[in-house]
Amino acid sequence: MEDIKLLLGIQDNLQDSLLALVIDDSQQRILTTLNQFAKKNGTDPIHAIPAEFEYVQRDVAIKRFNKRNSEGTTSDSEEGKSYSWEPSYLDEYLELFNEHTKPKVRAGMGVMRFI
Repeated sequence: MEDIKLLLGIQDNLQDSLLALVIDDSQQRILTTLNQFAKKNGTDPIHAIPAEFEYVQRDVAIKRFNKRNSEGTTSDSEEGKSYSWEPSYLDEYLELFNEHTKPKVRAGMGVMRFI
């Protein structure tokens, strides 16, 4: 949570419960998506976000936090600033998730035939 607060510029503890909810929601979204790919790729379910995707969890939580009160919209304008969001928080990570859940192919002993 401290990394997310730092990135958002939050210096107090007033929004900690909101941030905890956003972080938990982000984790559930990521795990659900990873497990959809795992099922499609025929690999074991994933029960925790892999360390290599911790940055994804931070990114998704920040996107979710920044979009609060604008859920369901693709763009917003406020005080002369215009914002637009991609349809899903996870779109840019889908290929990474797919590759991570593919079966690991290991080279084994081959077969040699003499004729």
